[in-house]
Amino acid sequence: MNNGLRKAAVIGLSACLALASLSGCSKKDEFNAEAAAVTVNGDEISAGLVKFGAHYSQALMEDVYTMYMGVSDPMSQDLYGNGSTLGDMVKADVVSALENMVLAEQKMGDYGVELTDEEKASVTEAATQFMSDNGEEVLERMGATQEIVERYLTLRLIQTKMQPAMSADVDTEVSDDEAAQRKIQYTLFRAETEAETEASSEETTEAAESESSSEETTEGAEDEASSEVETEAETVPETEAETADLTEKETVKTGAAAETETEEAAEAATEESSEAETAEAATEAGSEEESSEAATEAEETETETEDPAMAAAMEEARAKAEEMIEKVKAGADFETASAEVDENATCSTMTLGSDSTSVVEGLVTSTEGLEDGTLVEEPIEASSGYYVAQVISKLDREATDEKKEEIVEQRKSDRISELYTEWRDNGEITQNDEVLAKIVFDFTLSQETEAATEAVTEAGSEADSEAATEAETEAGSEAVTEAETETKTEAVTEAETETKTEAVTEEETDAVTGSETETEK
Repeated sequence: MNNGLRKAAVIGLSACLALASLSGCSKKDEFNAEAAAVTVNGDEISAGLVKFGAHYSQALMEDVYTMYMGVSDPMSQDLYGNGSTLGDMVKADVVSALENMVLAEQKMGDYGVELTDEEKASVTEAATQFMSDNGEEVLERMGATQEIVERYLTLRLIQTKMQPAMSADVDTEVSDDEAAQRKIQYTLFRAETEAETEASSEETTEAAESESSSEETTEGAEDEASSEVETEAETVPETEAETADLTEKETVKTGAAAETETEEAAEAATEESSEAETAEAATEAGSEEESSEAATEAEETETETEDPAMAAAMEEARAKAEEMIEKVKAGADFETASAEVDENATCSTMTLGSDSTSVVEGLVTSTEGLEDGTLVEEPIEASSGYYVAQVISKLDREATDEKKEEIVEQRKSDRISELYTEWRDNGEITQNDEVLAKIVFDFTLSQETEAATEAVTEAGSEADSEAATEAETEAGSEAVTEAETETKTEAVTEAETETKTEAVTEEETDAVTGSETETEK
């Protein structure tokens, strides 16, 4: 999910927005911003507040869908195939988030949480800045008024301050056994038929010719271009992984340039689960399609295994794995043995734990409980070939400590979610469907500030990084395979069917900590 999009909110809603297009007539004559859209234990959430929250979330998402997933007017489309448009999902998430925020506000006294005068002033300043940054038509379409924006930011700030108090009783002690992460090295010997090998060879040749042509074009351009353009040409990354890395570095620079004193003040007045959770759904919009394709490929691989050609390829891959195992047992270095058996096989390393679900199951089970330096003496079968694995470190200290932090953060997230569920069960929440139905996405929004550009760039960088990882997987790091596909599919399903804002994520907890630090300042 998605740190880039959480930054996009800049906590102070300081993004300057623009109407990109209109897809219908505005229903402003029928819309009553003062009407109660939701009632939480007697406290009303106005239709205007829901409308603003929904359109602000829309603004954070549309650029991502359009620029990186090629989806135009995403709010009107059923992108997840669950019978709901993305707009419906966004609205539902915002409603749920606002309900939680009001519940948190109602419980402030029980947890000794209150807003300081300085925090209230920062909310007013942030709201004023947002109103100033955006044009009259944009504000009208979003339903933004000074009062509504201030109320929105106030609720977000309250929730941010409440979450540490809500999770204060969580056990923060985690044993090494519970968090244990081991580091292994492995090689995958792929099972490829002759047809697949020829196709791969042709692709490699075409790629080489294309690269050569590109280099010639670049050289010609360098002779005519200025020194600045020459520098850019020389630093064009050659791989997707490098592209993702470069994009991330540029993003950091952009973020540093975009931060201002106003934004820092605004940071004390923010964080909201709906935007990050909904934005997370945006950056993962491609996951469902990718997961479906990966699942299809896995099924095709299983079918192909039944074919004589594939069966023979699997046997050949197993023979290579067995040969490598014998070489290592005889004293050869793991990586050297891998290259000697098959120069195209890739030797890689990874850390994993007993609960790792995004890794080939055989790699997890076969390395369980082994001591440092222990070789798995049997080939590990996968759908695409056979693995050879060796334990480097039974307990990777750094990875284990990081896992401990993840476990603690998850405990806090679970506790906060439990409390919201409890408050909901013991309270009375009603929604006015007729009023909510009048909140529609009949226009599209785009972001114009550097912060917005940073958000989309980081989202794209994340997508590029994932693509690069998948490319590595195809090249030999295929430890992330069908299991990862299942994990991605589950994540997408959650985005489609569950109220994502009820479960406070690790990212939100980080945001809480950051806000608390800012408050202390």
